[in-house]
Order: sequence, then structure tokens, then C-alpha cells
Amino acid sequence: MAAWLRLFRVVNLPTVPGDALVGAGAVMWAMAPLSPPEFAAVAMTAAASCFLYMFGLVDNDIVGAATDRGRPIPDCEVSMQSARLARALCLALGMALPAAVAALPMSSGLAVPTAASEVFVALALVAAIVAYNRRKRPLAMGLCRGLNVLFGSTSVLPLILWPRALTRMPVVVCIVVFAALLWTVYIAAVTKYSEGEEADPARRRRVGMLIGGIVYLQIAALAVLTLHSRSVAPLLLASGVMLVLLRALKTLLPRVSAS
Repeated sequence: MAAWLRLFRVVNLPTVPGDALVGAGAVMWAMAPLSPPEFAAVAMTAAASCFLYMFGLVDNDIVGAATDRGRPIPDCEVSMQSARLARALCLALGMALPAAVAALPMSSGLAVPTAASEVFVALALVAAIVAYNRRKRPLAMGLCRGLNVLFGSTSVLPLILWPRALTRMPVVVCIVVFAALLWTVYIAAVTKYSEGEEADPARRRRVGMLIGGIVYLQIAALAVLTLHSRSVAPLLLASGVMLVLLRALKTLLPRVSAS
């Protein structure tokens, strides 16, 4: 069990769904009070982002199994066959959940465009993950988190497509793109800084703190949105739960690597 926790970097997992919540929250804020929130779609998208994140982690360790040391696969704690099966399962779930959004009853009645856009962004996210794992470019890692923000925004795309809401489309696009770019730059910078952390325990600790710091960025963004629209408040609460979970995991699992 400990090997699988290390393989999935479980202590970092609570930092992931907040990206999608920020993207969804930005759209919900801009559209309020034109339409009720689509929380089921947001929850499914946030869950999908976690599965795609886990897909990326397992894929990364499979790709680097021949050269990496101190990881579960090269240390024979997790077999290559089991890792490949886990990778396929995470990818399947990460792609199936966005497609399943089409089955949800939505106030706008535009579930099909939503599902199509979610699947498209999910494919772009998978492409960025695969590119980073094979090229190790910091910008590719940053794009993974930036695309995660866009992924969340697609979960409430019907709100944007309402005829009476189209006039707000430029505002929504600007907010979501700004958040995605901010996330991209932040994570790209942290990834660049993390180079050589294996030989520097102090830097490794700082990198873990910086990665965890994105949760505070998510909470800050959602708090600002909540000040202007109460419909975003449940997403802010969810991000707070993720922070508590992050701190708990770091306390309970101190030996599980965060990077």
C-alpha cells in the first residue's frame, strides 16, 4: 500500500481538483444570477482531473523506470504490469467522466456541447502530460495545471452558451484565460526550481511547500469570486476541505514523497 501511495504522490492529490473549481467558479461568477450552478458537473470534472493527474504520475514513473531510483517501479515495489494497468484505468476514468456529463440534467439543456468541450480539453491535458513526461519541459508541466483550470470552466459551459449570457462571453474568457496563464506560469516556475532537488533535501522541502501553496492560490481566487457571487461559495468550501486534507496527509504520511 505504501508503494502505491508513493506512486500516486497522494500527499499532492488535494492540490489538483481546486484548479478545476477555479475555472468553474469564474464562469459561475460571471453568469450569476442568470442560471443556477451545475455542481454535479463541476464535481465530476474535478474528479476527472484527479484521475488524469494520477495517470500522469504513473506514466511519468513508467517512462523513467530505467533511470530513476528511489521510486516504486524501479525499486520493484510495484510491477511494471500493475503500473501499466493502473495507468490505463486512470486514463479511462479521466476520459469517461467528462463524457458522462452529457447524461446529467442541466438547466441550459446544452449538455452535448459541454461534453464535447470537456473531452477536447481533457485530450489536450493528456497531450500536455505525455509531452512533459517525455521531454521534461517546465512549461509543459505548467500547461498541465493551466489546462486543468480550463477543464473546470468547460463543466459549466452551458452557462456561457445561454443566448442571454453571450454578452458576458468576453469577460468570462478573459477571467478564465488569465487564471489559466497564472497557474501555468506558477507551476512552470516551481518545476524549473525543482531541478536537482534529488541532491538537495532543503530544496526538495521548499518545492513541496510551493506545490502545496497552489491550494492557497485556489482558495484566494475562489474567495474573491465568492465576494461577488454567493453561488461560488460551495466551491470555496470544497477548496477549504482540500486544504485541510492536504495538511492532514502531509502530517500522517511524512515519508510519502510530494514531488
